[in-house]
Amino acid sequence: MKGFDDHFNDLPDYILGITREIWEERGVGAKLKRYYADDVLVRAPSGILTDNRGVTAATLQTLNEFPDRQLVGEDVIWSGDEDRGFYSSHRLISVMRHTGSGAYGNASGRVVRSRVIADCVVRENQVHEEWLVRDQAAFAHCLGIEPRELAQRQVESDIRQFGRARYFTPEEDVEGSYRGRIDDDAQAARYAEGWSAIWDGKEISELFALYHPGATLNAPGGIVLNGHGDIDRFVLGYLSSFPDARLSVEHLIVNRDPGQPLRIAMRWSFTATHSGWGHFGEPTGAPVYVMGLSHAHLVNGRVSMEWVTVDEVAIWKQLLAYQASDRSTSA
Repeated sequence: MKGFDDHFNDLPDYILGITREIWEERGVGAKLKRYYADDVLVRAPSGILTDNRGVTAATLQTLNEFPDRQLVGEDVIWSGDEDRGFYSSHRLISVMRHTGSGAYGNASGRVVRSRVIADCVVRENQVHEEWLVRDQAAFAHCLGIEPRELAQRQVESDIRQFGRARYFTPEEDVEGSYRGRIDDDAQAARYAEGWSAIWDGKEISELFALYHPGATLNAPGGIVLNGHGDIDRFVLGYLSSFPDARLSVEHLIVNRDPGQPLRIAMRWSFTATHSGWGHFGEPTGAPVYVMGLSHAHLVNGRVSMEWVTVDEVAIWKQLLAYQASDRSTSA
């Protein structure tokens, strides 16, 4: 590829290759400098990093806690070209043992498996922007605690270090050069319209048309859902917690490759108020921002497989921080 190191054959090979070189092969310093721009923007539900030094520090901290971390690449859905630049959506499973103390508490020795989706803007051998969502609820379950408890620990740690709980909100975003793309594709439009009807319009019956009766949905918390009944309960759990949720589809691309189903990658967000009983317990009245990344396989226009990646620990942090702020104000 023009402007890229010669040993990369195409964009998926680049994404999978730099992931391996940085993490498994320990190319933290020189490789991060080579493959990530100095002014890279990395947005995650936990916050935003605005330079290469921040990415390097975060990588070192993760390796300190999980030195045997392996990243098992499941898929790379992508678009773009050498002249305009590329956009990739990389779905992977992080497998590691918690053998170092740090942000996740004292070393437990437990094996952690968590899905991650990372969307990257890539130009001339470097990542310039990234949206990164880790399933931290799966982290918590593997560590033997509830996501709410992990969030409480993180809130307390944030307050000790920074004086406030930290999580990403649009207000603290830094504008990058990339503008979201929506593929002009009938199947992609059908998928996005189905999501909008369900999550924005609260037309839950739409899931019976959008999803195949035997569809599998890989949900936050490392939970696997099968069929309309499971998916219905998952959707209701969220929407009953956030009945005023407003969905925004921010990026949507389609890949068609021989021997594979139609593959869609969608970046989305929703804003809401925690005003109802549901998946997130007793309503707090907290305003909530959710950053989400999804992959889906479509067969004959219906979803057969889907991966919805949301950081539920970051959602709990917002609820807990709001409750703490509300208590201090009323006191």
